[in-house]
Amino acid sequence: MFDEVTKKEGGKAAARRAGYVFGSTVFQGILIAAVIFASAAIKAKVIDEPVVDVKFVKTAPPPPPPPPPPAPPAARKRPPESKPRTDLPKPPPPQALIQPQEIQPEMKAPDPNEAPEPEYDYGDVGEGEGVVGGVVGAQAANDIEDAPAYATAGYRKPQMKEPGCVQRSVRIPQQLAGYISGPITVKFAIRPDGVPSRFEVMGTVPDQRISTSIWQAVQSCKWVPGADAQGRPVAIWVILPIRFTSG
Repeated sequence: MFDEVTKKEGGKAAARRAGYVFGSTVFQGILIAAVIFASAAIKAKVIDEPVVDVKFVKTAPPPPPPPPPPAPPAARKRPPESKPRTDLPKPPPPQALIQPQEIQPEMKAPDPNEAPEPEYDYGDVGEGEGVVGGVVGAQAANDIEDAPAYATAGYRKPQMKEPGCVQRSVRIPQQLAGYISGPITVKFAIRPDGVPSRFEVMGTVPDQRISTSIWQAVQSCKWVPGADAQGRPVAIWVILPIRFTSG
């Protein structure tokens, strides 16, 4: 009996399994058919759409950038300018013409404290150079004369026959023009015969040729001798300042 029950139950189970297998098979068939149908429909739709050709066009490369502007030409270096030499000696300045001004001779009274004048005459200019600022030239011993006097009250002063003759006759060398500054005062005696003597420069001069030129100018002029209170011609000192001006 147990075996019969077992057989019946086994048959029912087998029937159920067979039903499941059949149902599963049918479902799978339907599913597959649906998939196939859907695929066919999609394919047909895809085929119905017009085909569009697509071309891949390569874009032209961008034009190359313009070349940079040419660099400006480098400034040419100037050769160093030759500078004038500054160590060269400067040319001497132009020398102006020296023209002495006319100044009236002046006479001074003798100074009691002044040493007496020597009793000899220096006469004309000697060939050798004397001491600058001292006596120019010398005379022989046999030309000794009385000591000149100063033109005090009552005396008549020596005069040039042509006023301004000494100033016009002075000839200073041009190369010595720049060495003269200020007036130069000279002292000389006019003898009773009107001849100048005992010339000397009262002070110093930068060059002996200056005093020699003045002395030569004094000698080249004609002089009217002075006289004492009694009107007798005597040797009298003359003090003559000479001022030089350019012009």
